[in-house]
Amino acid sequence: MVPPTLAAPGGIAARLPPIGEAHDAALEGLFARASLADPEGPDHPKRVGQIAAILADAVGLPPDLQELLARAAALHDIGKMSLPEGVLGHRHVLDPEARRQMERHTVLGAGILAHVRAPWMQLAAVIALMHHERWDGSGYPVGLAGEDIPLAARLVAVADVYDALRSDRPYKDAQDHGQAMARLLEGDGRIGPAQFDPAVLDALRRREAEIAAVER
Repeated sequence: MVPPTLAAPGGIAARLPPIGEAHDAALEGLFARASLADPEGPDHPKRVGQIAAILADAVGLPPDLQELLARAAALHDIGKMSLPEGVLGHRHVLDPEARRQMERHTVLGAGILAHVRAPWMQLAAVIALMHHERWDGSGYPVGLAGEDIPLAARLVAVADVYDALRSDRPYKDAQDHGQAMARLLEGDGRIGPAQFDPAVLDALRRREAEIAAVER
């Protein structure tokens, strides 16, 4: 416990910056450092936010919410910074134990953001927790289905998978736009349209030229 003489109110308190704002800034700095070590690359989170905002516009969300979503979605994988060393950067498909560890990034990310006051980071906590839930109920960490999954997470789920398919990873090469679209809209045995909100897939289809043009 801090001694009362050191914690007593005084004139200095009025000159301190708001702690909530400092906490938000610290989180942004931590995320920036963590993203540099992510095997998907430091630009993946930003592109996911951009693509999610395009999809949000397509489903009718107003510009202020599109902007909020773009910012929040960029923190979707912040929980990866808390994973054990060695889980990230595998040059092969993860074995069951490594997969279990990787899946914890959703809960860890929500835990990092859970008590932040800034609205965009509160939304980021929801996205971090639920962006791997699936429309058909086969996702994680809870197994939510359909509209029980928040819309923000449903939008980010599509944006995240699309950009992951378009990105190099240690165990795979990047695919082109057409290949990524085919896997999302038609399925291939590992990815299937049943995983995603049909309305968001329709938005992806209608805005595919704009999404394909997102700078890589």
